[in-house]
Amino acid sequence: MAVTVVLLSAGYATRLYPLTKDKPKALLPLGGGTILDAVLDSVKTVPSVFKRVLVTNHRFAGQFQAWQKTPASALAKGGPGGSAPVEVVDDGTETVETRLGAIRDLELAARLAGPQDDLLVIGTDNLFHWPLGDFVKAAQRHAPKPTIALWEAPSRQAATQFGVVIRDQTGRITGFAEKSPSPPSAEVALCVYYFPAAMRGDIRTFLDGGGNADAPGYFIEWLVGRGIVYGEMMPGAWYDIGSLESYQTVQKKWT
Repeated sequence: MAVTVVLLSAGYATRLYPLTKDKPKALLPLGGGTILDAVLDSVKTVPSVFKRVLVTNHRFAGQFQAWQKTPASALAKGGPGGSAPVEVVDDGTETVETRLGAIRDLELAARLAGPQDDLLVIGTDNLFHWPLGDFVKAAQRHAPKPTIALWEAPSRQAATQFGVVIRDQTGRITGFAEKSPSPPSAEVALCVYYFPAAMRGDIRTFLDGGGNADAPGYFIEWLVGRGIVYGEMMPGAWYDIGSLESYQTVQKKWT
């Protein structure tokens, strides 16, 4: 199955100001590279990747284009172990108020994918050590239904800041709650999705129906309400870089 990787990086990360006032979150330093380099390193384990598309906003597009040319960004250029080169797509927005939202950015990237390509969608503020290839293999067994990656929070209290799911014995997601003060489980939905080609039209249907394009969780909740969506629990640590505190934490723990 041909796969197009979609890297969502068009947000303005206001909760990380002043670090992200003039720099995209994905290009903040991490280890010997950037957050984006760490994300791309995990993509190396995914077979049959024919395109990698990064969607950003107009304010930061030039910085991503400059990143592509630096010697440190070998993973951006493609080749052995790096798959296809990363294509940078500018969504044309310049302010938080005019942003398109994650789902419209996703649709923009999907236009560049082959008509039969599955989409592996990754929010570039998600960091983890498990190989994405394992997630893709599991997700492809569920095709043509979509699959999302999950993480087991240490407690339900710890899950209150995220979207959480309920699953049945087959792994099908039967319920979804976004940032609930009393979450129904501790299974957190990550911004790591596998959308088989057969259901890519649902993106347009969601938008045409007035769906909230701002955060991916709204689209996932909509999908769960109208059809079959599977969840795959991934092992080990996961970091959501949504605040200065979380960024400082990952800087200390990431190796």
